[in-house]
Amino acid sequence: MNSGIGLVVAFMSLGMPVIVIYTISRLGWNRLAARYPRATAAPAPLTVFGYGCLNGWVGYNGGLVIGADDAGLHLSTWPGLLSWCHPPVFIPWSQVVDARARRRWWKMYYTLELKGAPEIDLALSATDLRLVRPWLDKACVPVVELT
Repeated sequence: MNSGIGLVVAFMSLGMPVIVIYTISRLGWNRLAARYPRATAAPAPLTVFGYGCLNGWVGYNGGLVIGADDAGLHLSTWPGLLSWCHPPVFIPWSQVVDARARRRWWKMYYTLELKGAPEIDLALSATDLRLVRPWLDKACVPVVELT
């Protein structure tokens, strides 16, 4: 009887997080990575604790690694913890239509409209958008603030 309870506890504490992380990756990140795979090395990260949101509800709160260069936006997730089922992403600036401010609960995010994936709702926190803003401006990508 005790070994059965131990197995249930072990599954709940180890197996369930793996299932949840894998399932969440299939709900948007993998579609994004399929459209925008990263084929080259990423630049040095601007942050390894980035905040973002996919499709309005999958939060990567502190779990994004965000980089940028003249070519585009580099996104990945924490090595080991999330990266095993979240392939790295590279979005060329030419594919970003604009970045639109919007409030989600108490936090400000900027949704990136993507030419090649208009159905995917990718948003970065205001703090993280400020990190990549110099490259957005250089690529003439409009940033639309709330009015």
